[in-house]
Amino acid sequence: MSQLPAEPFTLHGGCDCTAIRYTISAPALEYRPVQSDKHSKGEDVRPPKIFFDHCNKCRRVSGAIVQAWLSCPQEWLEWSVGSTGPLPSEEKVRTWVTTSTKDVVKSVPGASPVANYGSSPGVTRTFCGRCGTNLAYVYAGREETNPTPMIDIVLGSLDTESLEMEGMRPDRHFYWESGVTWVKDLVAEGDKSLVGEKLPRHPDGSRLETC
Repeated sequence: MSQLPAEPFTLHGGCDCTAIRYTISAPALEYRPVQSDKHSKGEDVRPPKIFFDHCNKCRRVSGAIVQAWLSCPQEWLEWSVGSTGPLPSEEKVRTWVTTSTKDVVKSVPGASPVANYGSSPGVTRTFCGRCGTNLAYVYAGREETNPTPMIDIVLGSLDTESLEMEGMRPDRHFYWESGVTWVKDLVAEGDKSLVGEKLPRHPDGSRLETC
C-alpha cells in the first residue's frame, strides 16, 4: 500500500472551474477500516488505496489514456458547492455521491453543477456539469465484499499540494490486461525517445501554464 502518513491528514481538490470542491479527512491509521484485498499477501489493507486503472470504460469516460484513483470511505468526504455563476454562495454539503442522483448534492433545484452518469449497472460516475471535470466513481456492488461504503476520487482532481504529499502515489495497476499495449510498454520499460516540452517561465522562475 501507499506509504501515506499514519497520523490524520486532509486532502483538498475539485473541478477546474471551482464550482465543486471537496475535502477528504483521513483519521489516524488505527481508525481506518481493514478491508479485504486479494493482493495484500495476508497484510492488513487500510484505505486510502491509490492505483492506476487501465480499464477501457474508465479510459473512454475520462479521456485519459490511463486513469488514476484514490479510493476512500464515503464518510471521509465532504463536498462543497461554491459561488461560481448563479450558485448560492459557499453552500457546503455533508454528504457523498450515491447511486441516486437526488442524494448527491442537496442544493437549490436546478442550481447544482453536479452531473452523474450511470456507465454500468450499479455504477455512478460524477462530473462537473460546467467544466466537465471527472470527479468520482461509486459502485454499489462493492459493499458485498467490503461493508464500508467506498468512493473513488479521480487522483488528478486533487490540488497540487495534496498530490505532493509524501506517499501520495499509485502503488498498483488494476485491469492491466485491458490496457493499451504501448501504454503498458511505457509503464514497464520506459521510453527515452519521449521529449519533454520546455515551458516558458515567469521572471520569478515559476513556469507559465499553457493549457
